[in-house]
Amino acid sequence: MDKKVVLITGASSGIGLELSKMFIKKGYVVYGASRNEFSMEGLNHLKCDVSSSDQCKYVINEIIRREGKIDILINNAGIGTSGSIENTSEEDAKKIFDVNFFGTFFMCKFALPSLRQTKGRIVNVSSVASKFFIPFQGFYSATKASVDAISAAMRAEIKPFKVKVTNVRPGDTKTSFTKNRIKQDDGVYNERYTSSISKMERDEQNGMSSQYVAKKIFKVATKKRPPKTLTIGVSYKFLLFLGKILPNNFVEWVISKMYS
Repeated sequence: MDKKVVLITGASSGIGLELSKMFIKKGYVVYGASRNEFSMEGLNHLKCDVSSSDQCKYVINEIIRREGKIDILINNAGIGTSGSIENTSEEDAKKIFDVNFFGTFFMCKFALPSLRQTKGRIVNVSSVASKFFIPFQGFYSATKASVDAISAAMRAEIKPFKVKVTNVRPGDTKTSFTKNRIKQDDGVYNERYTSSISKMERDEQNGMSSQYVAKKIFKVATKKRPPKTLTIGVSYKFLLFLGKILPNNFVEWVISKMYS
């Protein structure tokens, strides 16, 4: 039987690592892309910085050269930054967009010719932060809102080719993402910034396990009729529901009280 081929970015840790294990266990041909050298039984690792168009193109072409196709693309790689809008450097602002937004764009762009042939699917990992714009996390929210936008637009564009696109929005998840977040001394904002990030990091470390989130994403990626969007975490689904029915000013006031 012809095995399906899946590519997972950010596969060396956290959600990406757990997803890789699940797909391997189910008999898929699994390719993992990450910046770090990494090996695991059953995983075909390709070193890749997703912020590089050339490296993304190489990974896609190499998989097609070896396997002849790609059936599933999961754009999971991402980084976080923190700090006020005013004091975020141009370099850090570009870096987070290069990884979170352009990395997703590059992988979709180069994989789509094969995905059209296989009538495959794309899963883009966004965040609840794409809908709730949190103080001192503005650029992270902006990148994930951008992922939401291109996911929706692309879904409409490629619908005639029967390629399915699902946008996944996990809530707080306990991964190495927390310790890897870019931080800074934030000048006049520093007291509020430190308090806000401390609360956020406590929420993340007390959040859902990466195994739980990966299980939800795996189910979506292999479902015959996957949803267009999926929020992971019951409490976050409820918050998004409240966000739809409550006045924007009230929602912003609550978030401001919680995080700044």
